[in-house]
Amino acid sequence: MYRHLTAVLFVALLMGCALRSEAPLEDVDKAAGLFFQRLSEADYETIYKDTAKRFKEKKTHDEIISSLKELGEHGKVLQFARISTSREGEDKDPIIGATYGTTFERRGGNVTLYFVDESGEWRVVGFAMKSRG
Repeated sequence: MYRHLTAVLFVALLMGCALRSEAPLEDVDKAAGLFFQRLSEADYETIYKDTAKRFKEKKTHDEIISSLKELGEHGKVLQFARISTSREGEDKDPIIGATYGTTFERRGGNVTLYFVDESGEWRVVGFAMKSRG
């Protein structure tokens, strides 16, 4: 009887995990890597397509593309490393702010990427750069 109960609880646990499609926090760096790679390739349209729905609701296509081009003016991303992470909001859709020490071809600075979990994937909902020197 206990084996049957244990099996039922195990299956229920697995089903519960499957229904919760939260993106793992460690995937933030993977999403950032993809963002920086596409930025280096000036693939702004693909970055735009992969941004969060709520980002597209707040900003127009042209505003987002213009901001990406402005960031891309610093040249290709040579290296980046996460230096801090913050969590904003305690609701069901918190925003993760990940700041990366970034070296571009022409300039260095801290780039903060803001992510929201959409269906188990981290999607960019905003970004900002603070230049060094």
